[in-house]
Amino acid sequence: MNTLNIACNRRVLVIDDNHAIHDDFRKILISSGEDTGFDTISAELFGEAPRTAAVAPFEIDSAFQGKEGLERVIHSLKDGRPYSMAFVDVRMPPGWDGIETIAKIWEVYPDLQIVICTAYSDYSWDDMIAKVGQSDRLLILKKPFDNVEVLQLANALTEKWRLLQESKLKIEDLEHLVQVRGAELHQTEERFRKLCNFLPLGIFEADADGGCHYTNPQWSTITGRSYEESKGDGWSEAIHPEDREATLKFWKQTAVNGQSWSHEYRVLNRQGQLRWVNATGNPILSETGEIAGYVGTVQDISDRKRLHNEREMMEVQLRHAQKLEAIGQLAAGIAHEINTPTQYIGDNTRFLKEAFADLGRLLEQYDTLFTACHEHPLNPELLARVQAAREQTDVTYLDTEIPKAIAQSLDGIERVSKIVKSMKEFSHPGTDQKTAVDLNHSIESTLTVAHNEWKYLAEMKTDFDPALPAVPCLPGEINQVILNLIINATHAIADVVGDGSKGKGTITIQTKNDGQWVEIRIGDTGAGIPEKIRSRIFEPFFTTKGVGKGTGQGLAIAHSVVVDKHQGSIHFETDLGKGTTFVIRLPQTEVVSQLERIAA
Repeated sequence: MNTLNIACNRRVLVIDDNHAIHDDFRKILISSGEDTGFDTISAELFGEAPRTAAVAPFEIDSAFQGKEGLERVIHSLKDGRPYSMAFVDVRMPPGWDGIETIAKIWEVYPDLQIVICTAYSDYSWDDMIAKVGQSDRLLILKKPFDNVEVLQLANALTEKWRLLQESKLKIEDLEHLVQVRGAELHQTEERFRKLCNFLPLGIFEADADGGCHYTNPQWSTITGRSYEESKGDGWSEAIHPEDREATLKFWKQTAVNGQSWSHEYRVLNRQGQLRWVNATGNPILSETGEIAGYVGTVQDISDRKRLHNEREMMEVQLRHAQKLEAIGQLAAGIAHEINTPTQYIGDNTRFLKEAFADLGRLLEQYDTLFTACHEHPLNPELLARVQAAREQTDVTYLDTEIPKAIAQSLDGIERVSKIVKSMKEFSHPGTDQKTAVDLNHSIESTLTVAHNEWKYLAEMKTDFDPALPAVPCLPGEINQVILNLIINATHAIADVVGDGSKGKGTITIQTKNDGQWVEIRIGDTGAGIPEKIRSRIFEPFFTTKGVGKGTGQGLAIAHSVVVDKHQGSIHFETDLGKGTTFVIRLPQTEVVSQLERIAA
């Protein structure tokens, strides 16, 4: 049905078993464009001049029983020319009465406006409502009816029908528009959802107070927390405990100022996996310019951080290698310079020892001669001078002390030789290939080199497993790890005992054969490691020491050497107030890392 049909529809159905009634309705309603009498009556009633404008004529159809009326209504709907209103008589024997007819018609066509015509009190209004329901489409016309009343009802109800149909068309148009807009919105939402779901970024939306309202799947992948777990303040639980306070403080400061922000922090999922993220936020402003919330992203930058740390580690190792190279060159030069005079001193000392033995024998003969001279007359003056010289020389003292001095000199020379040898072994540049290493001997050499570091502050206790097998290692780098841990242990003890003048601490080094692994334990009696920094001690450049006392490289290098280069492990056991023990585990057989396999 188009708009023109609606505007022109003045089709009226009369359902009445009395043929004369049909004629009466036709006389009142049918018009060929001339004055139907309604305008004249209206003018007389309201004192107005008759209108000359043409009025669309009514089209009248008749039905003499209720069923016939229903059939005409159904046919009109099929033809696309529905009736706008109907006059229905109450009594139509022997078939349906008017109330039943109305109920049947409204089942198929509820928009039909109906005037029920009655001259009897067959049905009260309440009875009618009980049968057909409360409706604004039903009016009552009492017989005998007035022509003006009939005409007015017909005009009013056909106009009402027209307005109803136009409103329904408007509603249909609006519903169609809503469907179109809904489909477009759904498509937009679907595109947005796919975009959010497939972006390599976590996306979140939060209110002005930081309460989370939305997260995408990538957020859950990065943070290890679902949307349900992240709602409200739950998102902050993913932040690493050491970073949480600073991160929330930073967010609140920028939120107060309505600023966009970017911040890096660590997240820790429920499986204990640590990830670095970069979070950004942008304010959402209300119509009044107030901050209504924030929308932002979370990007996993763990790989970038790892590469950055690896680059820093390479720089550290390069500087360390250059330092070791310089130390090695210096140590080698010192060893070369010391070795020759040491050998010379040793040879001469041994000669002195042998010569003194000869001198002892000569002195023994001299004593015999001196005794014989006393038995036979000799020059008294000469004997007096010899006696005086012997007394001044104190030969007895020299005979006792010179052998001691010679023995001490030889012992010192042995110690110097041992130090020089240890320095040469420690500073040897080594090779980039792993070789079988006697770790017990390597530790002893390192202890010798570092003796001056710990001797005033700690007692050294060692417990070396004599059955420890040779382990495939990079000797120079393992020596450096042991040295770093010994120096760290010494510094930890120094924090407790000061300069050692009032007592020393203890450093304990133990080696053990543990199945497929070799274990090295280096413990100290320092103050232990505070809980808040335990997760960071292997980070490059992290240190709790004062300026000039630590670079934060030692433990980072140790971790890199043991874990990355030897496929071992390093961890620590600490007890506040009692000390810390670092535990190194190295595989007894060589393990090829994934990086080495790729390089090969």
